[in-house]
Amino acid sequence: MTAYSVQQIKFEFISYVKEFGADFSDWSVGVCDDAPAALFGEHGIDRTRDIWLWKPAVSAQAAAMVRDWICGRQGAAALPGEGRHVFLFRRAG
Repeated sequence: MTAYSVQQIKFEFISYVKEFGADFSDWSVGVCDDAPAALFGEHGIDRTRDIWLWKPAVSAQAAAMVRDWICGRQGAAALPGEGRHVFLFRRAG
């Protein structure tokens, strides 16, 4: 599996959010070991209707750095968890 650096994930997540209006306060960001389980199981994200994205980071520490930066600097809601996968989704209005 390809792993992405902190900078690569930050760039891709920012570009993705900008594509959908650029208001990070509407988004949640988390880290975990199994992004599909977290997104579609735990958080009830619909694969086709909802807006979501995930990327595997090079380490759990890198994933946490991405989450902490996006939430602290951009204003997204932080979700608890640990692991190498960083995920984000737009919360329903």
